[in-house]
Amino acid sequence: MPIEIRELVIKTEVSTGNKNHVGNVSDSDLKNLKKQVLEECKRMLVENEKRNSHKR
Repeated sequence: MPIEIRELVIKTEVSTGNKNHVGNVSDSDLKNLKKQVLEECKRMLVENEKRNSHKR
C-alpha cells in the first residue's frame, strides 16, 4: 500500500528596526501591515484546523 507524505516547512524571520531601512514607511503603516499579516495567518490556521478536525 503506497503512502504519500507531504510537508512544507517555511521559515521566516520578521524583525523591525532601522537595519537596511528602505523607503519612507511610517511606524503606523508598519504596525498596520504587521497586524494584517498576523490576522491573515491566524485566519488561515483556524480554517486549516476546522478542515482537519473533520477528517477523522
